[in-house]
Amino acid sequence: MKNIILGMIAKISRMEADSKQLTAQVEAQSLLLSAVFLTVGKNGGPQEIIESVNKAINSALDSADEVLKSDAKILFEQFQALIDMTRLIDKADPELDSDALNALNGIRPDSDI
Repeated sequence: MKNIILGMIAKISRMEADSKQLTAQVEAQSLLLSAVFLTVGKNGGPQEIIESVNKAINSALDSADEVLKSDAKILFEQFQALIDMTRLIDKADPELDSDALNALNGIRPDSDI
């Protein structure tokens, strides 16, 4: 896993500054999916996934290379944002709010469809 993280960070390092955030987000999503598959294969749980990825990123953050540290930090922040979003979605009401959906589509509740 550590080599995967280092490869992703090297890839991010080659990008322009404006592209780094988007690249880090995509790579963090890739990490999450990879970690899910690895953990599910080992019958682990979500916390094991998060810990595994965090350990790998932390090992990159311990590097002496400042560019590597900076890019690892971006990757870590994006990964944490994905985890936070996943937790938020998990706590959300599973029922579909048709009024909110109609409002997004510009449909008034009193209109005939």
